[in-house]
Amino acid sequence: MMNIDTLIKNGFIIDGTGNKGCHQLVGIKGDKIILPENESEIVAKEIVDASGLVVAPGFIDIHTHSDITLLVDSRGASKVSQGVTTEIIGNCGMAATPYPPARKNEIREAGSVIYAKEVEWSWEDYEEYLKKFQITGVSMNVGFLIGHGAIRAAVMGFDDRKPTEVELERMKQYIKEGMKLGAVGMSSGLEYPPGMFADVDELAELCKVVAEYGGIYSTHMRNEDDYLLDSIKESIEVARRSGVSLQVSHLKAVGKQNWGKVNDAIKLLENACHEGFNVNYDFYPYTASSTSLTSQLPKWAQEGGWARLEERLLDEDLRQQIKKEVTVKLETSVSWHSIMIASVQTKINKELEGKNLEEIADLKQKTPVEAMLDLIYEEKGAVKMIKFSMSEQDVRTVARGKLSMVGSDGYALAVDGPLSMGKPHPRSYGSFPRVIDQYQRKEKLFSLEEAIYKMTGAAAKKLNFTDRGIIKGGSFADLVIFDPDLIKDAATYTDAHQYSKGVHSVYVNGEKAYEKGKFLDPKSGMVARTGTHD
Repeated sequence: MMNIDTLIKNGFIIDGTGNKGCHQLVGIKGDKIILPENESEIVAKEIVDASGLVVAPGFIDIHTHSDITLLVDSRGASKVSQGVTTEIIGNCGMAATPYPPARKNEIREAGSVIYAKEVEWSWEDYEEYLKKFQITGVSMNVGFLIGHGAIRAAVMGFDDRKPTEVELERMKQYIKEGMKLGAVGMSSGLEYPPGMFADVDELAELCKVVAEYGGIYSTHMRNEDDYLLDSIKESIEVARRSGVSLQVSHLKAVGKQNWGKVNDAIKLLENACHEGFNVNYDFYPYTASSTSLTSQLPKWAQEGGWARLEERLLDEDLRQQIKKEVTVKLETSVSWHSIMIASVQTKINKELEGKNLEEIADLKQKTPVEAMLDLIYEEKGAVKMIKFSMSEQDVRTVARGKLSMVGSDGYALAVDGPLSMGKPHPRSYGSFPRVIDQYQRKEKLFSLEEAIYKMTGAAAKKLNFTDRGIIKGGSFADLVIFDPDLIKDAATYTDAHQYSKGVHSVYVNGEKAYEKGKFLDPKSGMVARTGTHD
């Protein structure tokens, strides 16, 4: 007889490989999975009857921004309630480390790190930052990317120039330090300062170091609208020069004039695969994006960080030039009513959360562009927006692609406490159930096994996680049990703080983290490292 902690029986097992599911016993012993053949040989402390339910590997969210929020609230509530057990943080070039003391305030004031003010920053490097997770304890696993924007800011600030040889070597050293501590790769945010000031030469040189350690290059590309295909080609060129495994973040085409371009983008990525490059992309199942409102400003206006941008907003001639360029960009791509304010920092502007720029302009009796620039100035750049700019057909196309995997581009939030503020994008609460409900069950774009693969095994393979993302004996016991007929997102753009439905229970490293609407917060999460570090 074998003594184990948990036996899950009568469930339909979808193992994360993409293979057809089957009925099978699944056991948990300590923090590992076992696959017993006969129930009579098992003595379990807990028996879970999963009749009518699916048992799958815990979902891996390959694109998140929970760098700070998991330190604010260890439950990871909005993600665990979806079945997510592992968050990959440090995306879009943004990361909470490294920041030398001289740069830390500059970065935080720029609004680059979400919820930065909710935690006291007691760290300066990767090792100290990761220790913070161990000391605080979290109920999700965390894999981390080195943020290119973060290391560039640490070395060069927000200067629009090439790095010197010494500066490039210092950035390489940061990458080596992070990779040795278990980073899964490097991310870039080429639409944001200071990442936008980097060229292909710089990115390729840094990615050579990432490739040496078997990491990935996850990129928020330079442009996702009129120059989408050029950005795809640039990303592939970085992979070509460096040999790095490429992950294109949140693939989409912004602006009605660009709808349909995702077909050509996918073809370019597939061709790169046929040439022998390791290329994938992630997506979220919504037609609106969400990011900083300052991302809509011209590149030249953002050089030098917030202090310089603030000066330019106060200079009448420069402000007029900013207004002109922003107006042309937004009125030819989307519209003022397509941009909704998701969050602000000051109490005086809280009433503007949930309103679009046209509504705010009417309220303030200003033009939309003036209202936008005034809000950025008043909030010192820390304004988050939701931008309705994508085609539903494009989302379907991207979701269906063989190279795709699910990444929320959201944060681990909660309906209570400090993370319940603002009007966030619903993707933080509903991405994974929505893929199953909308695109698998209703539209039948792919089988349930394929959907689960895009959420588990595909990400694990990309990240070189040899012991997560698949149900097999000896793997870490990250598991989700859900009702395939009831799983569904509940969050909306007007009321995002709502947990998804249909998830029965979630285990993180063998400990139950969620069951029937209750968060048990076992703090059983750990830093998830690639196979090269285990």
